[in-house]
Amino acid sequence: PSRARQAVSGPLKSRLEQLKKPWWREPTPLVLQHSETARLAIDAFLEQGERGYLSAITEERELPFLSTLDMEYMSHQRNQSFPDPNAMKDKEADPGDADTGDRSSVNSELTSGTYFPLMSDVHPPELELGWPGMPLLTVSGLTQATVIFQRNKANSIKDLLRSLISRARTVIAIVMDLFTDMEILCDLLEASSRRHVPVYLILDEKYLKHFVEMCNKMDLTQDNFPNMRIRCLSGDTYYSKAGKKFAGQVLEKFILIDCDQVLAGTYSFTWLCSQVHTSLVTHFRGQIVAEFEKEFRYLYAESRAVTSFCVPDPGTCSSSQNTSTAANSLLKPPQVNNAETLSPSSSLSNLTRPLLQLETGC
Repeated sequence: PSRARQAVSGPLKSRLEQLKKPWWREPTPLVLQHSETARLAIDAFLEQGERGYLSAITEERELPFLSTLDMEYMSHQRNQSFPDPNAMKDKEADPGDADTGDRSSVNSELTSGTYFPLMSDVHPPELELGWPGMPLLTVSGLTQATVIFQRNKANSIKDLLRSLISRARTVIAIVMDLFTDMEILCDLLEASSRRHVPVYLILDEKYLKHFVEMCNKMDLTQDNFPNMRIRCLSGDTYYSKAGKKFAGQVLEKFILIDCDQVLAGTYSFTWLCSQVHTSLVTHFRGQIVAEFEKEFRYLYAESRAVTSFCVPDPGTCSSSQNTSTAANSLLKPPQVNNAETLSPSSSLSNLTRPLLQLETGC
């Protein structure tokens, strides 16, 4: 089989070779299906590192499609603990089962047996702080969309964002990759504690430590978030045939206000994004908001609770060691207790990621 593969270049390399021929006039067919060549190369990288990857690329006569950034990310992420490492213990202890190459079998003991979320007969779990119904104008109204670019200083993204938060009345739901902007956090604290607006915040797990650092600098503990639920989530999980794995990141960025309007785009909650990075958001109203509402519920169901804060003593917040300790404490998976349970009737399955526990009480 390997000799047969060597006789023909990989699909990506073959297409590039044709595109480089100035006399070639026939259009190259667009191939959208799964690339087995790419899968073999990725598996080789996860199991043997860059040397194994390059060897597989050579054997498959394919282009080295992974960038240095891709390889560095996968090297850092592979075999790291997942949000619920105890749930994976039994499966990892049996390499025979993990070597089947079937993603669904790897997760078979971790799912509830329900369908893929978008096709599920099980409704997403209710959010404990309350969740308003979709306004009639949102359900029946035409979709409206306005694009705001950060380069337009007269129409500031951050000002619009803060203005929407200040006018929220029933719910604020946020999915964010990086959150280090203290002003926005203060806006959320005021909305949740002073105006009693439920706030749900889902953060990317990889960058959660930066949110923790901000909270430590502000001397905030979990007691300061009585009407907020802070959760974290990783992206999808890639499994190799040999059981190696790594998780992606959550790069969705949107804020849902009162189930009535949404800001979504490339803007992160950081000082740099508000001042120097170029970015954009689209301000949505109308029927399309229901799609964001649905997506948030699914992400919430897959996320895990951030249940503990470790704040350094006053005067030592600048210590990188203390910040690191605090981040590690917050990142520990919550222990199963009476306040946080998992039941088949209130969970959603995912084809590539194990189910995670949901909070069911304060």
